[in-house]
Order: sequence, then structure tokens, then C-alpha cells
Amino acid sequence: MLGSVQKGYISQLIRLLGYLKGWKWHFVGAITLIIFMSYTNSIIPVLVREAIDKGIMIKNVREAVKYGLLIVLAGVLNGAFSFSGRMLQVKATQGAVYRLRLDAFCSILRHDMEFFNKTLVGQLISRVTNDAERITSFLSFRFRMLVYSSFLILISLYYMLKMNKLLTLIALGTIVVVMFINVIYAKKVRPVYDRIRHQTGALAGISTSIIAGIKTVKALVAENHLYNSFEHENRELYRLNVEATKISSIYGNAPFLVLGLSMSGILFIGSHLIIGNLLSVGELAAFLMYMLTLMWPLRALGFTIGNIQRTLAAATRLFDIIDSAPKVLDAPDAIEIGNPKGEIEFKDVWFRYTTGKVVLRGISFHIKPKEKVLITGPPGSGKSTILKLILRLYEPQRGQILLDGIDISKIKLHSLRKIVAYVPQEPFIFNRSFKENIAIGKPEAGFDEIVSVAKIAKIHDFIAKLPRGYDAIVGEKGVTLSGGQRQRIAIARAILSNPKVLLLDDPVSNLDANTERTLIGDLREIIKDTTTVIVSQRLSLASLVDRVIVLEDGRIVEEGTPRELLRRKGRFYEMYLSMGMSIGQ
Repeated sequence: MLGSVQKGYISQLIRLLGYLKGWKWHFVGAITLIIFMSYTNSIIPVLVREAIDKGIMIKNVREAVKYGLLIVLAGVLNGAFSFSGRMLQVKATQGAVYRLRLDAFCSILRHDMEFFNKTLVGQLISRVTNDAERITSFLSFRFRMLVYSSFLILISLYYMLKMNKLLTLIALGTIVVVMFINVIYAKKVRPVYDRIRHQTGALAGISTSIIAGIKTVKALVAENHLYNSFEHENRELYRLNVEATKISSIYGNAPFLVLGLSMSGILFIGSHLIIGNLLSVGELAAFLMYMLTLMWPLRALGFTIGNIQRTLAAATRLFDIIDSAPKVLDAPDAIEIGNPKGEIEFKDVWFRYTTGKVVLRGISFHIKPKEKVLITGPPGSGKSTILKLILRLYEPQRGQILLDGIDISKIKLHSLRKIVAYVPQEPFIFNRSFKENIAIGKPEAGFDEIVSVAKIAKIHDFIAKLPRGYDAIVGEKGVTLSGGQRQRIAIARAILSNPKVLLLDDPVSNLDANTERTLIGDLREIIKDTTTVIVSQRLSLASLVDRVIVLEDGRIVEEGTPRELLRRKGRFYEMYLSMGMSIGQ
């Protein structure tokens, strides 16, 4: 089990380093300069030894000055190598993480709706931002410290071994003990940091949902309840951070104690060796300096070891998003429809969500080009699901959905969604200008086109009166707009691509009676040249359509023209009367 985990981490590390491909020479150059930096740092104690033994101890000022100048040169070179290496590595790292973020975000956009139903928005945001930042930190700083510390330790041990084997054994033993402490630290702290990462995402998720629904929260006086929910998640995050700090305090500071004891031992033994003429004063000073020099790299190495696992865990979460998205959205034999007519047919369609509940049970119907159809029925009968299936936001488990006689799974998604336009029940308005909101699906649209569809949707006059007109910023989720205005922007957005099929999901559900009547009157003109499928319980929309389909429990129970269904006095008739509508309406 442990071996397979390690192999998994190695494969993830190789894959992560693969993102450096476009900047490999920057990265190689950075590593080379870091090695030079390690060498210049490790040579300084040797120069100090020479300055003491060949200059200070025999009062040779010239030699002391010479080695002093060499120490200054080594310091200057060390700084130059450090600066240049860091610049090259940061450039390579930012390029790699730039590509990784793009891949992750592109994969999120490719995922189907089932993925978003199961995944918290806060978790996705945390992965694309926090996990990407952790990878950036590792590649730009931690990895540099790993290379720097490893080479500094090896080069330092080489020079120490040349000076005195006994003291080198003490130093080597110290390094082994410190590394052992660091490994234990990494094993203990990693699962805690993983839980912190998960908890941070959960906290982001609950914060996002509460803030997004702030109007509902205030209307229901739910502030205290939701505050308690947030406080519970926040307290858990606090507890985990305290636990991580406790582990870091114990195991993170233990190496300093070990190094301190080791230096005391080296000083004690070294003094006796000097008295016995087995060690020079300069060599003892160099040994103590090496121990001080290694103190920070050993500590950094411990943190880096722990950080490697957390970074690979972050990379794994991002790779999970990338790998779970469909690589190809279209079937190999998928086609584009060049001259669509807008004919729709359902053939024995069955559908269930991941929750397991069957929503549609063998639905079959046919809609002719330019025909207007209202699909109605009680809540949960599967009305809105039909629209989502036509748009291929979901795929049916059984049956076929045909557009112009072609199975929609055989039509390229880009082509299908240019033919079929969808206006959701609660349109999402982006925090952008009116112009950008209308043209979000067709950014290349000219201003005249945008104005034209805004006029058709009867929103132009409102926009034109604003101080900045179409360049006015709408605001987050269109909070400054009425329900009718949001619907009209969504309609303008939908018809901009000149679709052959228009899907309207309860377009009047959030409107007052006067706005509803006005919008219904305007819709008559908007939908006249398209195949239109309207989903709603508001039977006032029946005046717009040629035919009505009544659903109950995922099955079609009635179908016909509005007048035919009223004459039959079946389910549609009962719904009509229950809404207080007279037969003459």
C-alpha cells in the first residue's frame, strides 16, 4: 500500500514537472545557478579557516586581507547567483502554473452538470486558486530550497571530511537525527494540513452560498442560524490550525536543540584536538561555522519534505478535475447541421439524476418546425429536465432525442447550442456591462446586432436612458434590475445567435401580473419564427402555443391544443380552473 502511494506521488511529481516543458531552459538555468550558490556559500567557512590559520594566527596581514577579499567575492557571487536563479525559476514556475490553471479551468468548463451538482463551488474556487498557489510556492521557493540545501549539505560534508573525520561523523550524525525528526514531522503534519485544506474549501463554500443568497437570508431572518453554521466550520478550521501549530512547534524547533548540542560537542572535542595539535583553530572555527550554516538548510529541508507531500496532494486535486472532465465533448462521428429546421422528437426517453430518482419515464413526443409547445405539470414532474436534455446539459439513460431527425448526441455541441437557445427560469446576469451581458454567447457581435436584439426583447429603451447606456455595469447577478428586465436581457442574449429552437424555462414565474401580461404580449412577436418549447405552470402562456403537453410523475398524461384539452376536462382543465382562470381567457 505504502509503495503504491509513493509511486503515485512520484508520477504526480513527474506530471507536475512536465508543465515546465515550455520553460525548461529557464528551469535548468535556475537549478544550475542554485548549485553555484550552494558552492559559494559552502566555500566561505574554508576561506575563514585559511584567513585564521594563514593570516591571523601567524600575524600575516596580507594573507588575512587576501582571504577576507575572497570571502567578500564569494558573498557577492552568492548574491548574484541567488538573484539570477530566483528570477529564472519564478519565470518558469509562473509559466507552468499559468498552464496548469488554464487546464484546470478549461476542464471545469467541460464538465457536465452532474459534476457541478456534486461539487461545492467553494471547493472548486479553492482548488483553482489556493491549490495553484501552493504549487507556485513549492516550485518557486520550496524546490529551490530543496536543491540548495541538498547541495550545500553535501559540499559542506566534503570539506568537513577533508579537515577532520571525527568531527565530521558528529556533524553527519546530527544531520541524520535532524532529518529523522523532519521525516516524523512531515508524516504527522501532512494529514492535518490536508484537513485544513479541505476545511478551508468547506468554509469558502458555505460563505459563498450565504453571501450569494443574502436577500433570502435577511428575508427569513436566518442570520443567527447561518452565523452558527459558519461559526461551527470556522471553529473546526481554528482547531486544525492550532493542532498544526502545535506539531510544528514541537518538531519544527527540535532540530535547533539537536544542532545546539552538536555544536557544544564539536567545540568540546575540537578544543582537545587543538591542544593535541590534531586540529587547527581555523578548522574548528570552520566546523562551527559549517554547523551554523547548515542550521537553516536543515530546517528548510524539513519543511520542504512536508511541503512536497502537501503540494503533490494539491496537484492531485487539480489533476482530478482535469482528468475527470471529458477529453472530447463530441462523438467521433458528430456532425454540424448547416441548415437547421428546428424539428424536435423524443423517443422513449428515460432519465434519472445521480440522486437515483427517476424523473422522466419513457417520454415520447414530436414538435414540428416553428411549432410552439407548452410543457406543464406539477412541480417535480420533469418539465425543466426536458429542456436541459434538449440542450445536452444532461444525457438520458435510455431513448433518443432527435433534432431534424438526427440524434443530438451525434451533433457537435457547438453546433447544437447555436441552433438551440435557452432562457433559464432565473437568468444569471454577469457583473459586466449590458453590452457584454447580451453578447456573452457571441462576443464577436457588432453593436448594431446587440441593439437590434435588445429592441426585439423590449429592453433597449431602458438601457438607452442610462447615463452610460450599453456600457453601464449591471452589477453582481443583476441585483439592480427587476425580474422582467433580467428576463428580457436573457431573451436578447438567447436570440442574438438567431436560433431555430428557443427554450423558455418558466419565463414569467418571478413577474408581477402587469409585467407578465406585457412580456407574454412581447413574446408572441419574439418566438414567431422559431420552434419554441415553453416550460411553466403559469397557464397564461397557453395563449402563445399551438399545443400543450401535460406531465405528471415523469409521464405524459395529456397532449393537444389548449382548446382541445379544455374541452376534454382532464388534468389541464383542472389546473386551468385551480388558477382562477375563466374558460374564456
